[in-house]
Amino acid sequence: MILFCLPVCMSAQIERDFLPVEWKTIAKKVKKDPEYVKGLVARLAADEFDASLTFPDCILAFYGQSFLTNDSEETMVMNLYNLRNEGKTEEGLAAAKKILDVNPLNLDALMTAGMIVLAMAADTTQWKDVTVEAAEPYLERARRIFETIAMTGDGSAAHPFYVTKVSDEYNLMRFYLNLWKYKKQTATECCDIITLDGTSEQYKQPEIYFEITRVYELEHLKLFK
Repeated sequence: MILFCLPVCMSAQIERDFLPVEWKTIAKKVKKDPEYVKGLVARLAADEFDASLTFPDCILAFYGQSFLTNDSEETMVMNLYNLRNEGKTEEGLAAAKKILDVNPLNLDALMTAGMIVLAMAADTTQWKDVTVEAAEPYLERARRIFETIAMTGDGSAAHPFYVTKVSDEYNLMRFYLNLWKYKKQTATECCDIITLDGTSEQYKQPEIYFEITRVYELEHLKLFK
């Protein structure tokens, strides 16, 4: 069941130029000037969108964030999943906010926080002071991140979407491309390939490809930590 779908401002299915992620270049930029990248992250995560941000700025901010924290919020995200599954509304929102203190561009936390606030706003008997508008900062920030990922490709084998987390694959499919049914997931040396069960107005192909070089790299770092 579709709970929410962010409007697609940059469709994956139109002809356009792509900005594939140059992982080594981004890693070097983060190492050379982490404060500059942190500044870009803050601008991308601001409540009011900074229109002076270029597409390459957004790419460096989102994918550079992965090198700033090396997915250090992973344990917190697992706790968030548990709270969400248990239906613990206020605890889940608090957990999402803590994750965003570590990584303000974490899609799991942004979408969870946004959905929780929307649910709270709908339950006027229990949370009378919560409004739909309170969800907008989380969902707007998520929209910017989805559009940043959409800049990197179109989901084809030739132009996969670049991600740093497997969960971002499913967040993009569900909340940006309105794809909720899948047949199987396979992997190659560089890509996750998800075979879809149906299409949407935003995505018409039977398969969707995600470039996962950074996912593998982070897994390696955790194994040899």
